[in-house]
Amino acid sequence: MNQSAETRDEGGGGMLQTWTRHFVFPLTLVVALLVAREIIASGAAPESVIVIWFALMPWIMTLERWMPRYASWNEGKGDTLADLIHFPMNLIVAGGLSALWGGLHLFLAIRLQEALGSSVWPLDWPIAVQVVLACLAAELFAYWPHRLMHENAFLWRFHSVHHSPARVYWLNAVRAHPGEHLFRGFFSSIPLAVAGAPPEVLAYWMVLTRVGGLFQHANINIALGPWAWIFSMGELHRWHHSAEKAEADHNFGDTFIIWDAIFGTRYLPAKADAPEKVGISGLEAYPRSWWGQMKAPFQMASIEVESRIRSDITDDSGLSR
Repeated sequence: MNQSAETRDEGGGGMLQTWTRHFVFPLTLVVALLVAREIIASGAAPESVIVIWFALMPWIMTLERWMPRYASWNEGKGDTLADLIHFPMNLIVAGGLSALWGGLHLFLAIRLQEALGSSVWPLDWPIAVQVVLACLAAELFAYWPHRLMHENAFLWRFHSVHHSPARVYWLNAVRAHPGEHLFRGFFSSIPLAVAGAPPEVLAYWMVLTRVGGLFQHANINIALGPWAWIFSMGELHRWHHSAEKAEADHNFGDTFIIWDAIFGTRYLPAKADAPEKVGISGLEAYPRSWWGQMKAPFQMASIEVESRIRSDITDDSGLSR
């Protein structure tokens, strides 16, 4: 009987890979936070900590090649060009919408603070505790919109773009339709903007979420251990990308798994590996091009018909599906 990849060491990698599996994530996170502290202490704008995210990308790509979870996911599946277009486009779209929603919520924050006579945010708390609070608050407003995009048929049309790839690797973490950014971005910027969290707290929150996001999709054979109760990554997120929707409708946390644990949607079978087959079962005709994926939410009926036709042809040919 197989053990979960979270609790066993893969053979053939040697002692160095075994140690790396267990410690690469926490060590990377600690280094990123220490660098963030130095950036903030230098007097630079707190939002400049975003450079840490870009700096870590080559490190993540190297780890994917050295110790992949699934070697087949390091091979292109007709998706690389689309992901290369998604990356800059979504930085622009997400950044623009964040500024839009952030401005709206900042206006609401000012009105709220005027009404109360003080900031809602506990500014006198230790910074570390404020960062934990920021992570919990922001994640709650990320969890429910994400979950709704799985449970509501109309919203799922837009979120299906993110679930369409046949592999999970670092670059397709940002694969998303602008409609998803529009919906989820509105909610995700509410708690910290309205509550008035200070820039330093937002900077550390950004580092935690960005580093977590890189490891979440990375095709790296890491062992989370106790981190599997804090961060939504590794096998947890691979189950979320299962081709079977009953399995994929779990682990909605953007970075953290805490709200999944509280609301009963955390899913990590103890005696099964996360599936190597990912994507959307029954939608084999889902477009692979970036432009096709932009149109997909509005053409779902035709995609489903084409997928059934392909399935019938496969069945009639006598080949296994």
